Order: sequence, then C-alpha cells, then structure tokens
Amino acid sequence: MVKQTTRDFYFTVLRPLLWLNHWRWRLQGVGRNGQPLHLHLGCGMKYLPGFVNIDGNLFRKPDLVLDLRDGLPLPSNSVHSIYSSHVFEHFYPDDLQAILRECHRVLCPGGGMRIVVPDMQAAVVAYLTGQTGFFTDFPRPHRSLGGKLSNLLFCEGGHRQGLDFSYLQELLTDAGFREVQRMRPTQTRLYPPSRFAQLQREEAGVASISLFVEAWK
Repeated sequence: MVKQTTRDFYFTVLRPLLWLNHWRWRLQGVGRNGQPLHLHLGCGMKYLPGFVNIDGNLFRKPDLVLDLRDGLPLPSNSVHSIYSSHVFEHFYPDDLQAILRECHRVLCPGGGMRIVVPDMQAAVVAYLTGQTGFFTDFPRPHRSLGGKLSNLLFCEGGHRQGLDFSYLQELLTDAGFREVQRMRPTQTRLYPPSRFAQLQREEAGVASISLFVEAWK
C-alpha cells in the first residue's frame, strides 16, 4: 500500500496538470458514439469494460485521468449511471458534497448511481460486540480490536471521514437526489443482470465490510 503522505504529495504536485486535463476533456468532449454513458469513479486497478473509467492516478491507465475535486467534464443530463466503490470516504466533507452535486448534475433525469463505502455503523457494532472476524487485515494486520477498527475507519490516514447510511443519505439528499435506498450486496435497481454480475465480481472482496447505496435523480 502506498503511504498517504506519498499520495498527498502526488496530488499536490500534479494538481495543475489534472486541472488542465479536466478542461481539455471539457472542451474536447467525452463521447460514447451515441451509446449510454456509464461512469466508474475512482476505478484504481479495477477497469470495468462498458464504463468510462476515471481515476487521478496516471499509472493506472484509466479512460480519463481526473481529480474528482475539479468536477466532471461532461454536460448536464448526459450520464445514465455512475458507479463508485471505496472512493468517497477518501474525501473531506466539503469536497465530497461538491462531487455528489456534480454527479447529480451530469446524470440524466431518472438516472442513478451505486455507491459502495466501508460501513461505519457495522464496524462500530462489530467493535462493541467483539466480532473480530468482521474486520480484515488491510491495510495493516492488528491483533487488537481497536487496531482493526482503526484500519477500517481511518486506513492509516487515507480515509477523511466515516460513512453510514444516515450520513450518506443526508449528503445525497442535500446534493439533490430524489431517492436514496440502502441495498443488499446482491441487490440492485439500477443495473441489468449482466452488468450487475460484473460489478458483483469487483465488490466480492469488500462486500462483508461495506455499505451499498443506490440513489436516483
């Protein structure tokens, strides 16, 4: 795992370049040859075919190299769906609120987004009831229950905040989403079975510790 100080340095140094890249795409346009547009925000190494994969890391070779804090270089009402897994907890509250407003802006009326984040409520319950098996050893193995909880909530400084359903619902509602629903890992109202099966394969490694939410414009 790359240290958070290294990541912060990377984004500080490259922020002007990423900002220029944002405006390049805004002027050039992001098209899908008339096909429905689906975004994958913060794709990391999990490249999803059929999505426009967006990440701020130049070395992961996404479709678009962008800092989400600069917004989405897309017209309003142009995107059919947005997917993001274990990304939004890495932003400070003001930045995340702005990102969610951008997501709402670019979505078509009736379009929606699926969000997967570490489940703060489930982690706190597991901590209070001594369920050590709930936690993983990422990013660092700990014997203590407190260390395991710290892993999930703070990820050695990589997580800027914790999210449960009530908080995420508040943020999404404030961003303009008309409906916010908690989903089971095996449940979706947004994606057809073939596309959802693709997402489930990506989510399998984090499903046990995650909160799944879908929201609609």
